[in-house]
Amino acid sequence: MHRDFAREYDSLTALYQFAEEILAASEIGEATRFPVHLALEELFTNMVKYSPDTDSDIGVDVVVEGELVTVTLTEDDVDEFDVTRAPDVDTDAPLSERTPGGLGLHLLKNIVDKLEYDYRNRRSSVVFTKGSG
Repeated sequence: MHRDFAREYDSLTALYQFAEEILAASEIGEATRFPVHLALEELFTNMVKYSPDTDSDIGVDVVVEGELVTVTLTEDDVDEFDVTRAPDVDTDAPLSERTPGGLGLHLLKNIVDKLEYDYRNRRSSVVFTKGSG
C-alpha cells in the first residue's frame, strides 16, 4: 500500500497510523511491528531533517508478504545520502570520545533484516525489510 506524506515532522502521527493499520490488518506481531515503526520513524525524520531544500512529499510503501514486512521510502529532488554506508558508531567508546550523531542509523541497521539504498536522477529510495524470524 502506498501513501505520500508532507515533508514535515507533523506527518509522523499519520505515518504511524498508516503503517499500523497495514501491520495490524496483516496480523503482524508486536515483536515485528515495533522495529518497523522505529525504523520508519528514523528514516522519515532523517529525510525531513537532512533534505530541507526540497518540498517534495515523501512516498511510503508498506508491503506485507506472510510474516515479512517491506517498507520503501522515496523522495525526489534531493542530494544523495546512502544510509547503508553511514559510518558505524563505536558504542564501546567513552562518551567523551564520541562525535554526536549516527546513533539512529546505527540502531536501525541492527533492528532490520535488510537495508538497501538506490539513488538516480535526484531520486532517493530506501528499502528495509523485517520479518518475525
